[in-house]
Amino acid sequence: MNLKDKIVLITGSSQGIGKETAIQFAKERAKVIIIYNTNKKKGEETLKECKKLTDCLIIQLNITDLNSIKDCVEKVIDKFGAIDILINNAGVVVWKNFAEQSEKEIENQIDTNLTGLIKMTRAVLPYMKGQNEGIIINISSMAGKEAYEEITVYCATKFGVRGFTQSLAKELPKGIRVYCINPGMTATQMTNYQGMPPKKVAEVIVKIAKEVLGKKSGEDIDVENYLKI
Repeated sequence: MNLKDKIVLITGSSQGIGKETAIQFAKERAKVIIIYNTNKKKGEETLKECKKLTDCLIIQLNITDLNSIKDCVEKVIDKFGAIDILINNAGVVVWKNFAEQSEKEIENQIDTNLTGLIKMTRAVLPYMKGQNEGIIINISSMAGKEAYEEITVYCATKFGVRGFTQSLAKELPKGIRVYCINPGMTATQMTNYQGMPPKKVAEVIVKIAKEVLGKKSGEDIDVENYLKI
């Protein structure tokens, strides 16, 4: 798929994987919607980078709030008239043993990583169905395939993202495809900047959007398997 002029909405795109993904799509001349939650300054930095290359829009979004989700989608439709590609990237993690995590910390991880992702997908789908075309890319994790201590709830949400992706693929019409990306440890704020460069993950995400990796809707893409492609 040629990404030029495609409308791409990326949650959590003020920093980390989301920021690098926005820049990579901008290089493809897609029209990029940059989403931030609390850090407007970082969102504007991403916007500045992308605006050098393409038409962009920046929107504040609280992924845990349904009204905020609906407002975000409406703003995109008002500006561009469509959403061709949705990248559900927003995520949080708490590095503590399960017994030490507060109820608020547990709820925030579930609401951000899984419930918010599901609600955002549900808000965007009617527009994709109206277009008879669309791609949804859900960012899970290798921690959604293998359990790790100290990130118990995070693992649960990422296993959930994979299950949601696989089930949704069975329901969607042929023109709408959904994929699940599983990065390993990536050098972002979430991991104290340990791991692979987020740009490498972003490059794989763009390849999935172009649909050049031969994957079927609903399938997993483990980033480490595609770094040299």
